[in-house]
Amino acid sequence: MNIESSSLKFSGHQTFPIRYGWIYKIIQEVDEGSSLSSKENIEDQMRSMGMGKNMVLSVRHWIRTLNLVVCTDKKDQKYELTDLAEKLFVGENAYDEFIDKIGTVWLLHWLMQSINAHNAELNTARWFFNYFNGVRLDKLQLAKEIQLSLANHDKKLTESTLNKDIDCLLQMYGVRKTAATKVNEDSFTSPFTELGLISQVSTKDYRAELSAQKSLPVEIFAYAVIDYMTRKQLGPNGEKENNNNTLSFDSLLNDIGSPGRVFRLTTAGLSEKLDALEILSEGKIAWTDTQGLRQVQHCYDDLQSVDPGMFLKHYYQGE
Repeated sequence: MNIESSSLKFSGHQTFPIRYGWIYKIIQEVDEGSSLSSKENIEDQMRSMGMGKNMVLSVRHWIRTLNLVVCTDKKDQKYELTDLAEKLFVGENAYDEFIDKIGTVWLLHWLMQSINAHNAELNTARWFFNYFNGVRLDKLQLAKEIQLSLANHDKKLTESTLNKDIDCLLQMYGVRKTAATKVNEDSFTSPFTELGLISQVSTKDYRAELSAQKSLPVEIFAYAVIDYMTRKQLGPNGEKENNNNTLSFDSLLNDIGSPGRVFRLTTAGLSEKLDALEILSEGKIAWTDTQGLRQVQHCYDDLQSVDPGMFLKHYYQGE
């Protein structure tokens, strides 16, 4: 699994999950050139974002975890928005400034949880969406499985830090239902609860069913597939190692960092999404099932030069 090569980042969120409105607020701060690391501007950001100190530290953590910013100066810890973040959230033509569309939540989920098998920055959520193989879970079991998988890691994870990070995962994704099977409104502190990836069935027990994920738009799925196939051409050092234009269906379904894993898709669900992607891409990305050999193939000359977000305008603006 190459999990030993991952760096551990099971803290930084101050126990706060991402909340509605936070992403918009911190995007504005970065767009205006405000620091994400300076201790000197904490009070300014507390006033501008209307948050306490720990919440400001939390939202700074999350904007980096969401991979919506890039560090442009390591010494001074300066950050800029990614091109995708600007398209999504900045300016008059922003695709979805206030995250009104479910597709945006799915896209943010992909950006945050998909990892490389080598040299990933690992936390509870990324471990869960890439390494967890079950359906039923509880906090104690999850903690044991994570600690077991990290048994040979150079760094040791304290029980307290891990338990807080598990709580944060379940608060951010878990949907609680009342006895009448109605969703408890208290569940909606985080936009990621809308995805229905984790449901709370009792005080201690949760379920994370695989699903066809009907609410996942094909354009967002397309982003994930292209992004994943592009990374599969790269080695551990980030340099291109191959020019493969095919990938096995099972890899797309089960491998670490794959759309099947991160979106928790069933086999049938992945098949349906790939069928829709073939239509959307006009056959440039297609899959075949020949005598039990299932493969996904793209027809681009150089996948590294292809923009994974090429179909996003179709989703957001119907173009």
